[in-house]
Amino acid sequence: MCSSDLQKALEDQLFRSAYYDELTELPSRRVIEHRANSLLQRDETNRFALAFLDIDNFKHINDYYGHGAGDALLVEVSKRLGLDLRDSDMLSRISGDEFLLLLNPIQSEQEVAEYIHFTLQRLKAPFFIDGSEIFASTSIGVSLYPQHGRSYEVLRQNADIAMYRVKSEGKGAAAFFDASMEREALARMKVEQSLRQAILEK
Repeated sequence: MCSSDLQKALEDQLFRSAYYDELTELPSRRVIEHRANSLLQRDETNRFALAFLDIDNFKHINDYYGHGAGDALLVEVSKRLGLDLRDSDMLSRISGDEFLLLLNPIQSEQEVAEYIHFTLQRLKAPFFIDGSEIFASTSIGVSLYPQHGRSYEVLRQNADIAMYRVKSEGKGAAAFFDASMEREALARMKVEQSLRQAILEK
């Protein structure tokens, strides 16, 4: 391979590592953020949903079956999540066992609720990996534009808050963000901060 071919291969590899997740080949965090921001710059009649998805007990699955099986599970989960997506939708793996789903455009909250329900049902079916039958539920939090935020960061954060509400109430379900969740999250953060401060002052 000549130096120019090598340079091109390296540039392609750097591009893919910057914009795509190596394991699942899904767009990266920065790609979905850019997509959401471009939608936010359009007129407000364009409504979309942002769903934050987290695989429940993923650490236990990794510990019990091994990291190879954990990686294979992430790939299979991403495939199931990608089923039935429109060209205008986007699925991203943003970290470890966390995914972000952009549904655009949407007509109503009910439409999104039905789609998320079918997604949850699809994920409840067992995954067959390396001869093992693995059950992996997912907790999902959803925020809607414009009612739950007018910036990507607020929408992502509110979907995250809704997902943590699901985690605290038993996992394997979905919830839409509402203002009471934000108050709970702030109260929880204050308690955590005061506990940390108390530890530091000891």
